[in-house]
Amino acid sequence: MGEGKPLAGDGMVLTSVAAVHDRHSAFIERHHSPSTEVLTPTLNRPDRSALRDTMATRFPQIQLIACLLPWKADYTLDEAVFRKHVQTAVAQGYQHLYLMGTAGEGYAVTDRQFEHVVSVFCEEMQGDGLAPMVGVISLSMGQILDRISFAHKMGIHHFQISLPSWGALSDGEMLEFFRRVGGEFPEAKFLHYNLPRARRIITGREYRRIADAVPNLVATKNSTSDYARVADLMTHVPDLQHCFLENAFAFGCLFGECSLLCSLGLLFPKLTHRFFELGRTRKMPELMAMHKEINQILNSLIEPVRETHIDGAYDKMFAWLRDPAFPMRLLPPYHGLSEEETRLARGIFESRFGHLE
Repeated sequence: MGEGKPLAGDGMVLTSVAAVHDRHSAFIERHHSPSTEVLTPTLNRPDRSALRDTMATRFPQIQLIACLLPWKADYTLDEAVFRKHVQTAVAQGYQHLYLMGTAGEGYAVTDRQFEHVVSVFCEEMQGDGLAPMVGVISLSMGQILDRISFAHKMGIHHFQISLPSWGALSDGEMLEFFRRVGGEFPEAKFLHYNLPRARRIITGREYRRIADAVPNLVATKNSTSDYARVADLMTHVPDLQHCFLENAFAFGCLFGECSLLCSLGLLFPKLTHRFFELGRTRKMPELMAMHKEINQILNSLIEPVRETHIDGAYDKMFAWLRDPAFPMRLLPPYHGLSEEETRLARGIFESRFGHLE
């Protein structure tokens, strides 16, 4: 993660940051999934245009950005800071904002906190062209449906869902989950958050069967830098809109239309918009060069972190680097970054990347 270490995009070799900092397993799972695949500079671009002509994408190509939850010392929502946080994202040009994935602590909120956050979020997302999305994470199918129902009544039509994870679902149980959720809310649209914490990663072929059975499953969110996984998704279910982090977005663009999950979007909005536009227009040499640059930035910012943290700790640090008033505390029992870690990260940010927007 320092100078001279291989990065995704360096000579087109994908390398896991876990080889350098395997302590950050949760964050690395999102941003730097291990991959052994070696790509040549002349990457093959499978021609999926014929298939896309016959299978229209179910959801538009977007920049998807998480809204984080600022907690007061008593772990109640700091509503004023949260409203400013949402307003800032909108002012920076983002239209597709979502709540309560892993970074947004959707796994930790009570029903009361969930309802309060969603209510405030809905008030702030009333502008033209804005498309709010609410994440729902739970071990309970009933609670998942109840939370979707509450948010849907508040005017939310887009939802991010994850598989219940106490035990890995069988194929039949997995299909039952998607059919139940999609069938209960046929007018809503669902993005599936496909992550290892759910005890199984859904493959492209598995998504094909699910998508054929559940027409309002419209998108996926995949935290991977593995080229093979990206290719699998883009090949077998091109009609779903696949949202990839910065470390995989460029690979998805080799196959066609995909979306950007913006982990650095609030920290560097102009850089993020340029990156997305290069992918949207498929200007591959420039896109790959920026892919390398963004991975270098990310690696540098997390270099000082010495302890294992859940994802939201890193995302809140990024928010705090741009807005020092944003609190970095997480709902217990999870801990945010230490004062020493954040002090060092701010030093790196201000000395090396403070000029970036």
